[in-house]
Amino acid sequence: MWKFSFSPLDRQSHCRSDETQQAKWRAQDNVKLVVFNEDLQLLMSPDGLHAANAAHHTNAPDQQHWLYLGHAENTPWFSAVVDSHDFELSFHQQWKSLRLALPLIAEPYASTIAYAKALHYWHQQHQYCGRCGEPTEIYSAGHELVCSHCDSAIYPRTDPAVIMSVTYKDELLLARQSSWPEHRYSVLAGFVEPGESFEQAVKREVWEESQLKVSNVEYLGSQPWPFPCSIMIGFTAEASSQNVHLLDQELEHAIWVNADNFIEQLESGDIILPSSGSISYHLVEHWAQSLGLNIAKYKH
Repeated sequence: MWKFSFSPLDRQSHCRSDETQQAKWRAQDNVKLVVFNEDLQLLMSPDGLHAANAAHHTNAPDQQHWLYLGHAENTPWFSAVVDSHDFELSFHQQWKSLRLALPLIAEPYASTIAYAKALHYWHQQHQYCGRCGEPTEIYSAGHELVCSHCDSAIYPRTDPAVIMSVTYKDELLLARQSSWPEHRYSVLAGFVEPGESFEQAVKREVWEESQLKVSNVEYLGSQPWPFPCSIMIGFTAEASSQNVHLLDQELEHAIWVNADNFIEQLESGDIILPSSGSISYHLVEHWAQSLGLNIAKYKH
């Protein structure tokens, strides 16, 4: 399964406004504190495989600034953002981009860290009220922001995006953006617009990016994607032809692959797949397995 597909947390949303209970949890000996810097890079432990627990760090942020994430196996989890210039790293600790750390962090904790990162991004984007421009204040253990002037309440949001494997008979459509690493290819994707169903968004995005009409749109699964705060809703779809036309600058190149040439192009390095922790990789793998192809050795 892809990353972030399982979370061990009981978020206990009914306790977010209970400051007495929150204070007790923050004071527990086994409390976990995930820390990010001002660029939302994650503080990693010396082994490079886990997020460091900064709850008892000498430079740990004031507990009033901790955001409550939930409980896992009777352990309370919190998160906070610190100024990296004022935070002294312990031996072999390092700040690391979550995107780069993603393949290293094991589940179930990757889901908890992704949740924390998306929540902090939301905080960064809503420091001021969208109505009157005055500062916002934190409520509900970090899950509500309220304007200090007009009392408008703001809640965390997630941007839905569809991602789809488009096939024609036994062939799969792959494409790349010019900003991606050389030879990196993936399936098509795009954000859902207001007033659209997910299925409508699949058909529109495929048409806009490739001028292909698709049908038999079927749901496969979803993945929270904290880059910065999306959820990817995965589908399969069947194209009516292979006549691809790239009309805008979003995609640089698109190709059809089949059982005869796909492994060959993976072997030669002409195609590099998305990260194995992403739903995009699993959409490709889902198609490959339907043809009896094993692409596990090409994971990265």
